[in-house]
Amino acid sequence: MRNQGGRWLRAALIAGLLVGLPTVSSVAGALPDWSGTWHVRGSMATIDSETGRMFVPGTRDHPPLRAAFERDYARDLVRAQRQGDPRARDVLTDTNTLRCFAGMPRFIATPFDYEFLVTTRETWILIDKAIRRIFTDGRNWPPDDARWPLMLGRSKGHWEGDALVVETVDMRSDMWVDTTPLMLSDKARVLERIRLTDPNTLRDDVTIVDPVKFEHDWQFTRFYVRSDPTAWPDDPELCGGPDDRNPIINGRVTVKLPQDSAK
Repeated sequence: MRNQGGRWLRAALIAGLLVGLPTVSSVAGALPDWSGTWHVRGSMATIDSETGRMFVPGTRDHPPLRAAFERDYARDLVRAQRQGDPRARDVLTDTNTLRCFAGMPRFIATPFDYEFLVTTRETWILIDKAIRRIFTDGRNWPPDDARWPLMLGRSKGHWEGDALVVETVDMRSDMWVDTTPLMLSDKARVLERIRLTDPNTLRDDVTIVDPVKFEHDWQFTRFYVRSDPTAWPDDPELCGGPDDRNPIINGRVTVKLPQDSAK
């Protein structure tokens, strides 16, 4: 029932977006075909590497942090590597696990399915149970007194031929950027250029600008591969509840073995 309910909600959300919006078919192929389900190629452990391995001590990103923030990051890495050890103290737990939500820019590289709904006025990226909206209707940012940090930030962009050029601002500064405890400042911006390199591969060239924490801009590329068109999308992830295999107790991730479920 939970899976059916999730699919019904997804269908309803898509139907709501399509009402009144000119779609790809209505502009005679002017926009690229990003239909179907996609997944990230390579690892989600390090957002700038396709070969990184998740949950391996010592695995980390190499962002261009200023010296003071590099020291803090190195200290927090040690604390984060203890999050699966019930005997450890002063542990940092992944913000995605605690909030069951990745946020931006972590949503650029996750293990979940990606779906893209492209229209002339906005593009939706559906990831797990979240929808990232990229406005391409020429709107401005809200006035300063109407802006605050959001899990997915605010994204707007424009089309340059078949490439979607995106800027994202107003991201929360208390969310991990990937599986390591790197966090951006509230002044950070994410710039992306997303385009097809072949019929089944999307390329996202990313630049993260953080004038507070970075020595210089951080650039990397992620690729998404189109899945088998007959494959069913994954069910949205649930975190920390009584049915979760890793329930969160007193702010710590615990492990519930299969045999414990029958007790």
